[in-house]
Amino acid sequence: MVQEQEQRILGYFIDEANDHLNTIEQGLVNLQDTLTDAEMINAVFRAAHSVKGGAAMLGFDSIQQTSHRLEDYFKVLKENATVQVDQKLETLLLKVFDTLQELINNLETYLSLPEQVVDDLMAKTEPIFTELNDHLELLVQKAKSSDRRSTDLPTHESIRNDLLPVFQNQVMQKLREMLQLFKQPETPQSRQQLQECCQQLSQLGTQLKLPSWSKVCETASEAIANQDNNYRILAPVIIKDLKQSQELVLAGRSSEVSTTQQLQALSAKNIHN
Repeated sequence: MVQEQEQRILGYFIDEANDHLNTIEQGLVNLQDTLTDAEMINAVFRAAHSVKGGAAMLGFDSIQQTSHRLEDYFKVLKENATVQVDQKLETLLLKVFDTLQELINNLETYLSLPEQVVDDLMAKTEPIFTELNDHLELLVQKAKSSDRRSTDLPTHESIRNDLLPVFQNQVMQKLREMLQLFKQPETPQSRQQLQECCQQLSQLGTQLKLPSWSKVCETASEAIANQDNNYRILAPVIIKDLKQSQELVLAGRSSEVSTTQQLQALSAKNIHN
């Protein structure tokens, strides 16, 4: 009876942890936007805090330590919302997230954490903790020592300021929708849905007179259409390109939006086939 109850509690923890992982992942997909959305950054912070608490209660030290680190990072970002997110910060945070996700996946698979798996994962992640601490501290110092860059940005040329929230919200919604589709099995239906998302984002660019944005979305749709490109390859490239292009538009730098070589290469495969 005791063992059955322990397994039930463990099952509750795993289910809740997976829900919290989804929240954290959504927050990391577009981190710069997350920092400007008080509700979202709080949700991400609480998700990491909840995983930490549950892991501590059940004695999973590695999960507790990793989620505690994420909680600390999100707390710093929440208290320093003017930090300018760069690719290095995103990459390091995603690496820590991947460690947490892998630990929980192992727990779900084995209903325990194999010691060797934990040792290997934590040995690989410890240097990332150190590098992330140093880099985050540097970004915070930069944010505190300089005026907000947004005050120095040129006037937006292609989109009216009152339409920026519309663009921001619709793109964020589609990015989250695409992220969920990329997690599904690869089927013609899911590929079609992903292409429709890209086409809708392209049409949004046409309506708002953002031709460079529309071009990125059309290129992403072409890359998705090629069935030789699996979701594991497509997802990080497309989500990252769309996210970075969105950030340029929101910063008043739509003229700098362009398709990356990596995305062009994926779409070129489809053209040649």
